[in-house]
Amino acid sequence: MKRTALGAALLCAVLIGSGCTKVSTGVGTGAQQRTKGVIPHVLRYAEIAEPDNLSLLLSTQIVTIDLAYFMYSFLFNVDDHDNFVPEIATEVPTLENGGISKDGKTIIYHIRKGVKWQDGVPLTAKDVVFTFQQIMNPANNVQVRTGYDQIKDVVAPDDATVVVHMKNVFAPIIAYFMGLQGGYSILPAHLLQGNHDLNHAAWNNHPIGSGPFKFVEWKHGDHITLAANPLYWRGRPKLDKIVFRVVGDSNTIVTQLQTHEIDAWFRADPGKLAQLKGLKEYQLTLTPENVFGHVDFNTKDPVLSDVNVRRAIISATDRERIAHDATHDAFQFSDTDQSVFSWANDHRPPYFPYDPAKAAALLDQAGWKIGPDGIRTKNGKRLELQLSYIGGQQIAQALGALMQQELKAVGIALTQKPYPATIFFASAQNGGIINSGKYQLAYFGWVAGIDPDNSSLYRCNQFPPIGQNDLFWCDRALDAAEVDALLHIERERRIADYRIISRELGEQAPTMFMFSERRIDIYPKEFQGFRPSPAESANWNSYEWSME
Repeated sequence: MKRTALGAALLCAVLIGSGCTKVSTGVGTGAQQRTKGVIPHVLRYAEIAEPDNLSLLLSTQIVTIDLAYFMYSFLFNVDDHDNFVPEIATEVPTLENGGISKDGKTIIYHIRKGVKWQDGVPLTAKDVVFTFQQIMNPANNVQVRTGYDQIKDVVAPDDATVVVHMKNVFAPIIAYFMGLQGGYSILPAHLLQGNHDLNHAAWNNHPIGSGPFKFVEWKHGDHITLAANPLYWRGRPKLDKIVFRVVGDSNTIVTQLQTHEIDAWFRADPGKLAQLKGLKEYQLTLTPENVFGHVDFNTKDPVLSDVNVRRAIISATDRERIAHDATHDAFQFSDTDQSVFSWANDHRPPYFPYDPAKAAALLDQAGWKIGPDGIRTKNGKRLELQLSYIGGQQIAQALGALMQQELKAVGIALTQKPYPATIFFASAQNGGIINSGKYQLAYFGWVAGIDPDNSSLYRCNQFPPIGQNDLFWCDRALDAAEVDALLHIERERRIADYRIISRELGEQAPTMFMFSERRIDIYPKEFQGFRPSPAESANWNSYEWSME
């Protein structure tokens, strides 16, 4: 799972596997005239965040996984109906096809023949084994090993077969192992083997992959250029070139769409929705996605370690109003981290709905009393907190401003602190704001994944740098339910576990869930083949994209 700069969304009433139709809110000019500035067979798109590096082994950013889908390969992709699509593996292992043993502890993958790295060397089962070894190498600055840490060994009896032996049953292993939810693409053993660690490998910034597009150049702070890979196993992609531009402000991205310096903005800032709707030369689509937006509480902080303070902040925050005002109803209020597509979503009412009187009572109970200037104090200390987020986003700024108003009304002073994405999401080893716990409140988005497993976010043994529990919060009832949910395949048992997890998250309030997301994408009518997936990235089928 990766962090995204935006929080998010819209509740979609369809279930996993049935798909979710994207909604078009712009129809272009309706004329046959060519869109100004479009270059045939070239896509130029922009994003606020720049990746910290181009290796999924080390990065914690969603922008990296978007780029990874162009350059690298997974065992499976996830399509626009949230279904697995075989990529390097020829089929999805199941009990029925013999790919999973009856005890659930042996998984067999058949590796596609004829796949080549972009330097012409064949990709084989040995590359998969090597990648697993690097994920588990303690010298590598890997942030999450969820699922992989339940594997006993991975072997390649031949170039076309990978056998995974599990220590224990791990229910979502298919979604994790060299898959989107596991977060790691296959690495080239012939280029990277022999290193003690890969933390500073030149490959991280100048990679050779096996995906449909080849890395060409990275001008830091400006752009990354990719070119069509003629050796791609499906055949040469339709686009000749993709240019990813780093533009640090959403206003500037809108301007560059207006001046046709760029063609597209994927996963656009919902704060700009009204302006984007006014760009008549473009197609605008909104698609439900497995992403939730939230405000995390650093429970190591002496103020936020008090559960009643956390409950009060949630009670004082009108999350439905924020969804309306900050996202123009592109996103909707949601009080869960579970995807709208997920069978684990209990669709319960919020534990702490908007109730300023309740918030005030909770703060009184916690010993925080209103001072002469309206701000609460306790033992001579003012109740002042800071909200951190990614700079350059209108949605984050709007959310922060609304929260400031609402918290001030109950006696809490809130300031805002924006950061560049590379600093905000950096690893604990590199002093990242989130992973190092250098924050009090932090707003960002999170990709929920296909399987409902959220253990890397909340388990007691997942504090960074060995996990992603940046709440630094431990709840034993939740922890036991997380373990049970991973050890059993039976859905009904897992549903019962996720009900416990949902209850503990709601009652103990270590995080404030804000939105469920639908992604906003804007592009010219000449851009064809774009079919966003509800999963982590819409780029699963970029080999089919075209700009005619």
